[in-house]
Amino acid sequence: MSLHEDRTDDAINIAPDLHTVIYEDDKMCVLKVAVPAGATADMHWHPHNINFVLSAGTLEFSKPDGSIVTVELSKDQVTSATSDSFHAVKNTGDTTVETIQVELKY
Repeated sequence: MSLHEDRTDDAINIAPDLHTVIYEDDKMCVLKVAVPAGATADMHWHPHNINFVLSAGTLEFSKPDGSIVTVELSKDQVTSATSDSFHAVKNTGDTTVETIQVELKY
């Protein structure tokens, strides 16, 4: 079952131009995420996930409570987010940030 078919606020539904499904089974969904310089994605949801950074850059995450976190990502860095992660994102740098994101379905 696809997570993005069950949730209208899923990243695939909110920002399909930035998120591409490259593999999916009953335990995970693997996305290629590419956020060009200046690009934005409105508030959206991800399940628990792990990211491997392919291309470094700077992203600004806006949370539902109005807080903003700026993150400098490095090539080959690994990050994770807990389940029910909601945020909007903007690439405030001058390079395209690319990651492989593994979303867990449990």
